[in-house]
Amino acid sequence: MTIEDVERYCLSLKAAVAERPFGPSLLVFKVGGKIFALLNEAEANVSFKASDIANELLREQGRARRAPYLPRGGWLNVEHLDAWHQDELNELIHWSYQRVTASLTRQARKDLGL
Repeated sequence: MTIEDVERYCLSLKAAVAERPFGPSLLVFKVGGKIFALLNEAEANVSFKASDIANELLREQGRARRAPYLPRGGWLNVEHLDAWHQDELNELIHWSYQRVTASLTRQARKDLGL
C-alpha cells in the first residue's frame, strides 16, 4: 500500500475531509470535525483508532505501535505501508471511521448524510 492509496481510501469515505492543521507533511482526515486518521507523508506512516483486540494483536506482532502524541483512545501507528495488503489496512481505517461517526450526534450524522 502507498501513501496515495491511504489518502485515496480515506477521502472515499462519506463526508470525509482532509486538512493540514499541523504542518505540510501531516494530512489529517476528519468526519464531522473529528479525526479518524492521520497520514504522515514525510515518514510514510498512518495513525488511526483501533479496537482493543486489533490494538493488542498488531502491537504484539510488531506490525504497529502506539501512536505518538495520541496516548489515549486506542490509537495505533503503522509504518512500512508497503508491507500491508490494501484491504487489511483499509478495514482498520474503516473501523476508525465508523467509530468516529458513531460518536457524532444524531443530528450531525443526519446533516452529513450518514
